[in-house]
Amino acid sequence: MTISDRKKREKERRREDIIDAAAKLFKEGYENVTMEDIARETELARSTLYLYFKNKDDIYIAVAIRGSKILNKMFKEYYQKGNSGIEKIRCLILAFTKFYKKYPGYYHVNWQSQLPKFNNKQFPELEEIKNIRTDSFKMVGKSVYEGIKDGTVRPDDDAVKSTLVVTSLMQSILDLPPAIEMHMKNNNLEHDELVDYAIDVILRSLENK
Repeated sequence: MTISDRKKREKERRREDIIDAAAKLFKEGYENVTMEDIARETELARSTLYLYFKNKDDIYIAVAIRGSKILNKMFKEYYQKGNSGIEKIRCLILAFTKFYKKYPGYYHVNWQSQLPKFNNKQFPELEEIKNIRTDSFKMVGKSVYEGIKDGTVRPDDDAVKSTLVVTSLMQSILDLPPAIEMHMKNNNLEHDELVDYAIDVILRSLENK
């Protein structure tokens, strides 16, 4: 490896470290994070950050791209584990749940996102995010179609609507509002238990009896 290659690799690694650190901070909300916070988290001077990113928005979009890629890769891996349409749907839901647990910062940026406020002309990278997320969305719809074809999903099911409902329901059950958390506590219910139950309810609503 040449010195030039080594420096290029080190620069890329530092850039990735900045993105990882920023993802942790953005979990608390975009507006609550400053460049100073990111510099402190990465143990770098604020001026050093500007060698890699133009501003906080630039870092935020980089986090969104990374998070979208991570989830898309997990979807592709888990999709292959299902032997039928309904099993593929279950696997994708489990991948989504694992993404939430393992990458909370990336999850927050992807699903509690500030991206709609950004300008596509100013940030052409938004098109890449859209394409990655569209690919992930289509995998769920494809699983529904496969389930209809192999008889494991109800024949009258609508793939697009089901994908939207499944995604919305899982997001709601993962990001519980305080009132629901209070009722869970009053009834001695753990979050994982409720998530498992929700997955079972969703799959039973799609399954062809």
